[in-house]
Amino acid sequence: MPKYSEEIMEKCRQRLNLDENDKSCDLDIAGWAAGKVFRECLIWEGIVNWDLAIRNWIEEIYGIELNKED
Repeated sequence: MPKYSEEIMEKCRQRLNLDENDKSCDLDIAGWAAGKVFRECLIWEGIVNWDLAIRNWIEEIYGIELNKED
């Protein structure tokens, strides 16, 4: 079972300038820390430099402690 959903993988592939269905770098992406995947997905959606603020809001609002890994 993949570490991340297909939707997340598609965004990460596109951030690497690959086609959304090009699985050639999936092993590399699967090795990324969750924080990097979160940041790359936000950037793909045009939300730049907000990853830490959004992660803090999730923790404060939902009481879910997120891993502070890169």
